[in-house]
Amino acid sequence: MKNPHANAVAQLEKVAQLLRKEYQGQEKSFDAIINRLKEPDVVHQDKLAITMDDGSTQKFQAYRSQHNNARGPYKGGIRFHPNVSLDEVKALSTWMTWKCAVTGIPYGGGKGGVVVDPKKLSKKELEKLSRAYVDFLGDHIGAWVDVPAPDVNTTGEIMSWMVDQYQKNLSKKGLIQENPLAAFTGKPIALGGSEGRNEATGLGGVMVLEKLVEKMGFQNKNQVTIAVQGFGNVWLLVCQTR
Repeated sequence: MKNPHANAVAQLEKVAQLLRKEYQGQEKSFDAIINRLKEPDVVHQDKLAITMDDGSTQKFQAYRSQHNNARGPYKGGIRFHPNVSLDEVKALSTWMTWKCAVTGIPYGGGKGGVVVDPKKLSKKELEKLSRAYVDFLGDHIGAWVDVPAPDVNTTGEIMSWMVDQYQKNLSKKGLIQENPLAAFTGKPIALGGSEGRNEATGLGGVMVLEKLVEKMGFQNKNQVTIAVQGFGNVWLLVCQTR
């Protein structure tokens, strides 16, 4: 089975074959752009050392893939999961670039993650890991650089720890930004988060399903069989609405 990034590249090549004929006389430039999109602009990776509650030190592999910022700052989630991998974040950042482009959103693709089972961490350890992730990224994030967001196993509370650490790091450097809270999305409402953000992805899926039922002329949603890829927020909301 191909790894996720290889799958994303294969999808890109398939679409490129369909589009190439539209760029007669510009084939060289077209091919250069496609080749550029096959790999992220940069991938940051390191091991984050955390002092655990028992006094021991554990290291957790961390990644941030910044795929392409031609249309605007990198944008994408951070996931905490045992199966996070380099190829996964590269693929997800690639797909994020495409999603922003096709919907006309002025962002590029980014994605990050830490190889960890957050259920095995105490709240204090989880907070330390979240803040360490921000330290790891340093100047590579910001409202006009790269805007992280919550993803699998990351919450509004985790985003609040991250944005707080981001502001502390700015303060230590004597730097001032117009609105440092804009460096992260998915924050709690009290910190400028958006209402409905937690439900947005799954709710959008349900709305698309309802429109499909209407368009296809089905009498009710029970006539529709769907497949859900992944087990993140979308899957949870679908389960709640059944």
